[in-house]
Amino acid sequence: MNKDEKPLWMYWVLLAGFISPTLFIAGVAVGSSAKIPSESAWVYISAIISAIATFIIALLTIVLAVETWRLRRTQDEQIDTNRKENIKPHVEIFLESSVVGFQFIIFKVENIGRGLARNVQFKIEHSEKEFSDSEKDIITTLEKLSFFRNSLSTLGVNGTKKSFLFSFTDMYDKYDAGFYETKLSFRISFEDMEGNSYSTYSIIDLSEFKGITEIGKGNPAYRTSIELEKIRKTLDSLIKSNKRIKVDSYSQKDRNIENEKSEARIREHLSKKDEKIL
Repeated sequence: MNKDEKPLWMYWVLLAGFISPTLFIAGVAVGSSAKIPSESAWVYISAIISAIATFIIALLTIVLAVETWRLRRTQDEQIDTNRKENIKPHVEIFLESSVVGFQFIIFKVENIGRGLARNVQFKIEHSEKEFSDSEKDIITTLEKLSFFRNSLSTLGVNGTKKSFLFSFTDMYDKYDAGFYETKLSFRISFEDMEGNSYSTYSIIDLSEFKGITEIGKGNPAYRTSIELEKIRKTLDSLIKSNKRIKVDSYSQKDRNIENEKSEARIREHLSKKDEKIL
């Protein structure tokens, strides 16, 4: 029986069980050939009314008990569903550009669910048509990854696995514009901490990248790290080599003497200028 199906058979069984004695009493009181003394008529009527009232009260009690049981079962199912949702993983496949350059594509596996994923396995869905050369190239690259070829034992919440997949420049040189027609489908199966199995379906469609361009010189953080690396190498070469850095040092006395010489030259220049005017 479906868990959400109402147990109507219980109502019918209880109804039949409690209506039988009532019908028996009513039959004795109404259909009996024996004459009922007029002074005892109210006794029989009272017994019938009491039996009917008892039956109604008992039936309502049973209905309340059954509904309470159904409500408790629904609550238990809801609690169990919420518990499973809180530990349910969700693994997806993404393609993203590398910080080194927009043309370098990274293959990324990420657990975006709420729980730890175990025994993550990947399977390429075969279509009716044969794989193109570009699709075979990407499949060969993916199969070199141990976690893709075998499986991932665990992948934590927001955990990721990344690997360089291809360069748009190289792939375009090999397969021209037809490379953008590449489309691969993946079936990802995994388990939660309790061993419950799940699966998702992901698609890699390179046509989504067609027409996308990037301006500037790439990721600013990456450019900064490159410049810092250059500065570090320059300083390191100076420290480790025999080259000397020429440094001119001055004391306060030297600065005062230099200032006096400058003022003397200014006064001499002004005095010569005055003589020319006269």
